[in-house]
Amino acid sequence: MSYIALYREWRPQSFAEMVGQEHVTRTLQNALRNQRLAHAYLFSGPRGTGKTSAAKILSKTINCENGPTNEPCNECAACRGITQGSIMDVVEIDAASNRGVDEIRDLREQVKYAPTEVRYKVYIVDEVHMLTTEAFNALLKTLEEPPRHVVFILATTEPHKLPATIISRCQRFDFRRISGRQIVERLQHIANEKQIEAEEDALWLIARSAEGGMRDALSIFDQVISFGGHKVSVDSIVSLIGGLRADTLASLARSIAEHDVQQVLHATGNLIEDGKDAGQILHDLTLYFRDLLMYKTVPSLEEIQDRIQYDKSFPQVADLFSPSQLIAMIEQMTETAQEMKWHNQVRLLLEMLLVRLANTQAADVQALWKRLEELERKVETGVNRHHRQSEPTGVPQSNREDAQENRVGMKNNKEEQPTPSDAIPASGSRQQEPVSASVSASASAGMGSETASPGRSLGKLLNNPNLDLFEKITSGWSQILDQVKRRKITAQAWLLDGEAVAVDSGNVIVAFKNQIHRDTVMKAIHKSVIDEVLSEFLEQPAGLVAILQTEWKQYKQQGAAELASTVDNDLVDEVISIFGREIVDIED
Repeated sequence: MSYIALYREWRPQSFAEMVGQEHVTRTLQNALRNQRLAHAYLFSGPRGTGKTSAAKILSKTINCENGPTNEPCNECAACRGITQGSIMDVVEIDAASNRGVDEIRDLREQVKYAPTEVRYKVYIVDEVHMLTTEAFNALLKTLEEPPRHVVFILATTEPHKLPATIISRCQRFDFRRISGRQIVERLQHIANEKQIEAEEDALWLIARSAEGGMRDALSIFDQVISFGGHKVSVDSIVSLIGGLRADTLASLARSIAEHDVQQVLHATGNLIEDGKDAGQILHDLTLYFRDLLMYKTVPSLEEIQDRIQYDKSFPQVADLFSPSQLIAMIEQMTETAQEMKWHNQVRLLLEMLLVRLANTQAADVQALWKRLEELERKVETGVNRHHRQSEPTGVPQSNREDAQENRVGMKNNKEEQPTPSDAIPASGSRQQEPVSASVSASASAGMGSETASPGRSLGKLLNNPNLDLFEKITSGWSQILDQVKRRKITAQAWLLDGEAVAVDSGNVIVAFKNQIHRDTVMKAIHKSVIDEVLSEFLEQPAGLVAILQTEWKQYKQQGAAELASTVDNDLVDEVISIFGREIVDIED
């Protein structure tokens, strides 16, 4: 056949033509330039990243008639013979089909003989991890001390399956996945050379489907050219490989965020009727939400920046979700993907998942509002009861009504002018311990014995706020998040929603908007990491106490109202009602 597949036609023939493996090519070229040729190399990395190509290029550089050199000339008889596979001294062995001890014994016999056509005998053993234990043992001594005219190059996609005794005898080079941008640039170069019109978005879609493998990208590109002729479009790629368009994924994500179950199921049904596989839909949707999570947590990641280049609506969709929501949704998606392997009704599982994702968010919002209403009623009941108990009996009824009006005016003024989240009730010589809303049972139960117990009030946690430590925490909050991320990224993802509001007696009080965030961050698996980081940062024992922002707001408002109720001076009451408790100090 005269036609040659693209991945064979455009296989790199020199180190300069290799894409995305500069750390490997530079090291090998410097070693050749300094005549530091090793006797054994191990090339490991994902499929289609250039391991075998690099092995052949290396064999050409050491056997080139103009060398050894850091780049093959590709013109001499040796270079052309190695490229065509006609040089008998350069042997490529497939370890998957030659994995027994007998084949390795034959190889040991052959290495004794000097090369006949070129300078070095080169043995390229592909998928070397497939060799049996006996074969590895037979290879050990030869691999450690081969004749001077022999070079071994081992290639594998699973280096963890190799014995340590083999790895220690080789110079190891780890090949990386090729970035989407580099794949797109390579495909665009090939398209220009072949005079093929290719949409940039289509090339990005190919790069995403290839998952970092240049060979896979060239195979898909070759197939799309056969399908659409000299024009490569997004529609042709979607029709061919069965993936989902970026705008389709964005539409599904928006419908989930808006709790539009009907639209989610309608769109999914249309995709399946168009021939899309339920497993492929779930796979693409999981990767899309994974990218959303990466955008929310590490937006500077190169692959995320590449995605923004061709998916313009991606940042807007990301704003519809929080990191904790995305984590929970991805967990459900991966669980469903596992269930699909053992279930015949994969469409049913997919539809149940999508309904659950949309309804779960709606239920969470409703539950949050319900809890806020219950908390407001409890706080209001507790405040009124305390006012009735602490109100002096000898105060005239008119004065009581005036004081109540001042308190109401103060409360309304505070609602019109929200106080900063980090404000702590000012301490004075006449300050009394404020009565606060009790931390909810669910929060208290999650705090642990070292920070709070069920029924312990927020006011008891703040008997002696430390403003110096609080200022240190707020100024270094980003450093704390970074340290938590290095130790456990999921703990940092949940903590992102929180805001430090006070520090007292080793307790770092952090307020959260969402109850799910508050409860999850107090789980032992997350809290232990956060407590360790806080203790190291403050250079003293410290622990996290998570509350809701609504609880913190009620605490501040109730504390200010309680303080106002203890002051009998009408003038002071009036000043507090006008200016707010946060900027008024009361002294005897």
